[in-house]
Amino acid sequence: MGVLNKIILHPKFRQTIEDLNSNNIHLPQHPIVEQPHIFLNQEGNTKLTNVEEIKEYKLNATAGSENVHKYKIAAYDESIQKYDALEGNANFTAHSLVLMDKMEYIPVCLATFYFYTRSTEIKSKSDNIRPQRYLNDKGKEETGLASDKDYVKDKCDFLIDNTPNSSLLFVDGPIIGGDYFTEMIRANKKLLDKEIIPIFIVKNSTTNIVTENIQSLMGKYNSDMHWIYKNIKAGSRSNFFRYEDLYNKSNTRTFCYIKAFDLSPIRVEMHSDTYSLYKEHMKSIMDIIYYLLLVQGSKTNPQVRCIAIAEQYARAVLKFIDVHKQFSYMNITPTMNQGRGFGG
Repeated sequence: MGVLNKIILHPKFRQTIEDLNSNNIHLPQHPIVEQPHIFLNQEGNTKLTNVEEIKEYKLNATAGSENVHKYKIAAYDESIQKYDALEGNANFTAHSLVLMDKMEYIPVCLATFYFYTRSTEIKSKSDNIRPQRYLNDKGKEETGLASDKDYVKDKCDFLIDNTPNSSLLFVDGPIIGGDYFTEMIRANKKLLDKEIIPIFIVKNSTTNIVTENIQSLMGKYNSDMHWIYKNIKAGSRSNFFRYEDLYNKSNTRTFCYIKAFDLSPIRVEMHSDTYSLYKEHMKSIMDIIYYLLLVQGSKTNPQVRCIAIAEQYARAVLKFIDVHKQFSYMNITPTMNQGRGFGG
């Protein structure tokens, strides 16, 4: 099993990075003063704070279309193919980052391949094969987490290495999620050191952070998305909230919900350090997100336009390297379910 990890570069990608960085654009940073409206959950281990008045805020697509050209904008998404075999599990991942140039999207993609097995004999044949069983920092044996660890580390390193300085970065998915969220929090700090504003876009969330922490909302809604859908108009957003883990102060995020169309909203979130530094940019950024949702124009699957483009490049990379053919080269036996059809 040969190493398939590679970077596929647009011929203009590095030059575009250099051109953007040579502009020496520095984004001003401003500290935040939170409003003292705090909601503690019953266990007392988390804290929810509204950092704006709890109400509907109208979004301005026209302002978004004007402001979008005032930022360097990058966007990230990935595509993953998994294959289950008797000998182990194979993962192909395409990480995709696009830069919004004046006339086109400039992509860079990282394709990774790992094979995970409990067999030390198989592992000995290649450095690209990972053991599924290992000891964590407490000496406890764990299984099945190696793929998550590799994925998050690759994602973080890819974003740190390739996102232009002083840019606005849109990332598909939550900032805090899974067993290795601390890796993303560390990466977020490094991105902030490069004056990058990382903004995370979450769809199809069923979390009830707000509705289960504010007494007047408890029991009335299935989720925060449900609450927002019922209570704000299309073309609006909620106020920003800050959610903090009192046992792990680095585990904190500031978020709001955007309802672009008359359907399920999206959650826009960031680490609270990001919000603290760039609070004065948030109105402009929310208008940009609304504008990019309208530009994408999908009412069945709303997404920020540049993230949707990044997703298409990620999918194209997996087609380009022909994952099906790669698996045919491997001397492995698919599981019964896998044999019914390629997927993951």
